[in-house]
Amino acid sequence: MRRAYLYRMVFLFDSLCALALLFSAILSWWMAADSLPNARINLRFAAMMLAAFSAARGLPSSALALDAALLMPSLAAAAAFLALSFPRRVPVWLSCLILSAALAAGLLAALRAMPALAFGYQTSAAVALAVWGLSRFGESPYAAVLVNLGAASLLSGAMAAMNGSLSAAMLFFAAFLLLMIRALQAAVADKRGRDSVFVSRARA
Repeated sequence: MRRAYLYRMVFLFDSLCALALLFSAILSWWMAADSLPNARINLRFAAMMLAAFSAARGLPSSALALDAALLMPSLAAAAAFLALSFPRRVPVWLSCLILSAALAAGLLAALRAMPALAFGYQTSAAVALAVWGLSRFGESPYAAVLVNLGAASLLSGAMAAMNGSLSAAMLFFAAFLLLMIRALQAAVADKRGRDSVFVSRARA
């Protein structure tokens, strides 16, 4: 009796975490509407990948959910990095290289039972995002803080997935997605503010 009760509670917690990630993906899709076209495409792609992860968690097969945890967040991290680093236009070869590396790392991690590959890629993406945030701290402190929090969330989600705690990973990935979109919005707003000040001074 007690075991059945604990099983139901665990299932309920897993379902709530999956719904939280799905809600985060839907909200992120809506928030990305105000972004620049290239950034919007990448952000919505990241939202779709994490929504697919949340859907896979609801399936009976736990192995499929673990494979999705290795593949989908890697692609989402790559897309978020592209959206943040190249909001206007990204070179096609660079975009293909980053996304292909994410796909290869995720697929090999899932098919060859080598989760360290996906963990390594997601960790590299988190480090790259943290470096981007630190380099932009002087221009946009608020966006830089959000990016670094997002990088920490991505790294925490990757570590949770490595430990098999997919529910915690989904919560961290939900926070990562929302923080990335909000950071991009803050960076664009700060740039527009600087441009308007520059134009007003030039007219004066």
